[in-house]
Amino acid sequence: MPLLVTAIAAMVLVLSGPRVVASIRYLPIEHALDEYYRTLEIPTDRLPVLMQFAQTAIAYNDHPRYFDGLSVLHYLRGLDVYTPARQRIGEYRAAEGAALESLSRSPAQPAAWLRVSYIRWVLRDEAPDVIRPWKMSIFAGRMESALFLQRVEIGMAYRTELDEEGSAMLRDQILLAWELRPGSLIQLLARRDPSLAQTRALIGTADPLALAEMEAWVEKAR
Repeated sequence: MPLLVTAIAAMVLVLSGPRVVASIRYLPIEHALDEYYRTLEIPTDRLPVLMQFAQTAIAYNDHPRYFDGLSVLHYLRGLDVYTPARQRIGEYRAAEGAALESLSRSPAQPAAWLRVSYIRWVLRDEAPDVIRPWKMSIFAGRMESALFLQRVEIGMAYRTELDEEGSAMLRDQILLAWELRPGSLIQLLARRDPSLAQTRALIGTADPLALAEMEAWVEKAR
């Protein structure tokens, strides 16, 4: 009996070993990303090493979380002002590819879908290629409040390309953002729709009270 227990323990250790190694290698990335989300300061000097850690983690265990972390690191490299302009497209495409790898393993990731949409918008891809992951982000997590504003920004940029379903989704995200982050939404609309013409077309009949309040806020801001 003791031999059997020892053999089982050894087998469990062998099978779990790669996952443990991957988890350890990924820890610095978790800490770095937590710090970035807290301070919004890109860890420029550490990005290459962190990418190597992520790739090592993936080599041991192709968990969707590790691909998503690698995607975020490439995305930050693309955003970073210290990244040479000629390298940014490659970093964005690498971020897109890693995000899609993650999503192929775990589709219920609203932030990853939105990152793909945003990257394609930045790189001026075809409208349908931007809108599809934008919609998937909303399907995967309609109430993710941290994503409202970026969804509204992308949606407003492609307002004329949206079908009826997409327009309804954009309307919903505008109204949710208005409820939870009104000041930030007004700042965004001041850039994207300063006359509120598109906003009126979207929500005028659906929620005229919200529209009137938005118009009052915009008027005060002028």
